[in-house]
Amino acid sequence: MNTMLIVAMQTNDNTASTFAAKVCADYSVTVGGVTYGDWYLPSEYELNLLYQQRSVVSGFGSGYYWSSTEYSSNLAWYQYFLNGFQNYYDEYRTFGVHAVRAF
Repeated sequence: MNTMLIVAMQTNDNTASTFAAKVCADYSVTVGGVTYGDWYLPSEYELNLLYQQRSVVSGFGSGYYWSSTEYSSNLAWYQYFLNGFQNYYDEYRTFGVHAVRAF
């Protein structure tokens, strides 16, 4: 899974920084006494599926969201939820994240 690979490839001290994949990997939610911690940063393809179903899937604003799909060592794909546009950008840019569990 891309998320865990991205987290593993970051600095040895992952607690010192915040990045999209780590935010998703660290996310957990408890419902009815059951904790779900198997969240990940969606791929470019999965993020586009979420965009296509945005009327059904809640929680998205009209902003930019990171995917786990890298274009190169310092560029990653994102999706703009206002119009569905996808492109890659410098990974140091601050965009939103939307953790997912499974498709």
